[in-house]
Amino acid sequence: MNKLAEELTVVQSIAPQDIGTADVTGSYISMAGCNRVLVVLTTASLTAGKVATIELLQATSAAGANAKALKAAVAGTAPAGNGAVTVQVEVMADEFDTNNGFIYFAAKATCDEDAKVGAAVAIKGGLRYSN
Repeated sequence: MNKLAEELTVVQSIAPQDIGTADVTGSYISMAGCNRVLVVLTTASLTAGKVATIELLQATSAAGANAKALKAAVAGTAPAGNGAVTVQVEVMADEFDTNNGFIYFAAKATCDEDAKVGAAVAIKGGLRYSN
C-alpha cells in the first residue's frame, strides 16, 4: 500500500495574506499528472456571520492567459462567537475546457470583512504515476 504522500501532492495556492480588502487570485497551477484537485481555503478568525469565499479559475498558461471561471464560488460563514472558516472546492480534470487548451487552475479567495488573512492549498490527487 502506498503512503498518502505518494498518492497526493500538496501545493500552496494562495500564500497567507489579506483576502478581505480585495479579492486574491493565487498562482496558476498545472493539472498535468493528476485527475482531480481539492483546494482548501482557511481564514484567520472572522466575526460571526462574516463570509469567506473560494472560486476556481482555469487558464491556458501559468501566466493566467484567457482566464475564466471553472467552478462556482463556494462560501463559508463564521460561526457564532467568531472563528476561523474553512472552505473547499474540488474539480476533476474532465471539467476543464481542454478543447481550447485550458489546463491550469487558480484559486480566487475573498472575504466580506476587511483586513482578514486567508490562505489556500491545492491537493492534487488521482496522480497518473501512482499505483
